Amino acid sequence: MKGCPALQVIMAIDIGTSSTRAALVDEQLKIHAIGASKYSLSTPRPGWAEQQPDEIVHALDQAIRECLAGAPSTAELAGISLDSAMHSLIGIGGGGTPLTSVWTWADTRAAGNAKELASHPGAAELYRRTGCPVHAMYYPAKLAWLKENDRALFDRVRLFSSIKCYILRYLTGEWVDDLSIASGYGLLNIHELDWDPLALELAGIGSDRLPRLVEPGQAAGMLREELAAAWGIERVPVVAGGADGPLANVGAGCVAQGDMAITVGTSSAVRMFSSAPRVDAAARTWGYYLGDATWVVGGAINGGASTLDWLRRTFPGIAPFDNPHAELDRMAESVGPGSDGLIIAPYLAGERNPGWQGEARGYLAGLGLHHEARHFVRAIMEGIAYQIAWVYEAVADVAGRPERVRITGGFVGSAVWPKILADVLGRPLEVPEEKEGSLIGAAAFGFHALIPGSDWRALARTIPVRNTILPDMEAHARYRRYYDTYKRLYASMRPHFSEVLALQE
Repeated sequence: MKGCPALQVIMAIDIGTSSTRAALVDEQLKIHAIGASKYSLSTPRPGWAEQQPDEIVHALDQAIRECLAGAPSTAELAGISLDSAMHSLIGIGGGGTPLTSVWTWADTRAAGNAKELASHPGAAELYRRTGCPVHAMYYPAKLAWLKENDRALFDRVRLFSSIKCYILRYLTGEWVDDLSIASGYGLLNIHELDWDPLALELAGIGSDRLPRLVEPGQAAGMLREELAAAWGIERVPVVAGGADGPLANVGAGCVAQGDMAITVGTSSAVRMFSSAPRVDAAARTWGYYLGDATWVVGGAINGGASTLDWLRRTFPGIAPFDNPHAELDRMAESVGPGSDGLIIAPYLAGERNPGWQGEARGYLAGLGLHHEARHFVRAIMEGIAYQIAWVYEAVADVAGRPERVRITGGFVGSAVWPKILADVLGRPLEVPEEKEGSLIGAAAFGFHALIPGSDWRALARTIPVRNTILPDMEAHARYRRYYDTYKRLYASMRPHFSEVLALQE
């Protein structure tokens, strides 16, 4: 509007597992416009979880166009800043063309290779250096699988990259990746912030087959002219940004010592920041890099909203309504704590923390004739809460007991699930005012990179709390019994994961 001052904004882009979102965010971290576009996850064989790079690029274009269509007339774009899901792998050919699909974090085809690597004499040292325990989602195991199963394709690949790197190349023309995403490759020395020789040796590649590294708070390059013209914007800097999970901590305002963020989206994670790299003597946690001399201690599980989505897809009679999430809440709320004795282990895509069993698969215990569909809904919510509690304990052991806990992710929109988590943990859970944690975190790093005097920590500290969910301590006491049984069941099942997985072959 004529006469109105310009509204300086960052376009924050979140490249997630199920969709890409773009938002215009001002320096008060308020969102003024947002666009989103979904894409599919292909599971053509047991353990495989793939996406198509070009489908994600198309979704990026659609999300940006939708976002810009809702931009305020006074908006002035200072730059673009990205976050993305971690642990993806794409093999790039000599001409910059993808030779493989995107292998996502949920892809466990390399579980057998990870098991072999775990017995290597250097496995413990590899974790100490990289902060990444041996697991199927990290590059050493994934590359071992590719080399073993398609050596010709392995040799043709000129660059092994993440989806973040691929998108940065699309936006800027530069093959770069940020140190935050790279710390989830399983190849980066988190102490030296460079590719690790031992990890490269075990992976069977040289650093020449990996992207150039940049700090998350630095520009990866300028937006390509043809894209700026296509979107009707000026050429602006593209800030590398970081990983979606760690930036969700920033977007939740969890940046002080003693702050913990728990995110439940497609998958789930528990994270705390540290001023130095930290690893666990028992390798129950991972250690990644956030940026700006800040590290992350955390753990993640593959279960989350994706587990409930699986239930609905597999049994179409469950919540077949226009508002399925409200129906799922209604079903879960109609059952008391403990789901009348039903326990479901949410390992549909394997297990990450704390046991690092890529070969794990889901199981249930206590099923009786009295159980109905509603019990399954609540038992899945509870199973994920039990697994989060297990990771919570490990992270607290390494990074210190949290003074406050904030929750983010799509599950915050549920009226039941966050309360279940509060009761399982026995802790109050703070809900930030803004639910788009990763986008807000990416924007904060964008302003930090491009606007003199702007600091991502100071910005994050201004994020208010919308409400606090208090635990029911009677329910907590009941859940402690279930939680202890949940862990004992896991100990009994663990020796059989490989045997059960082999039955699928």
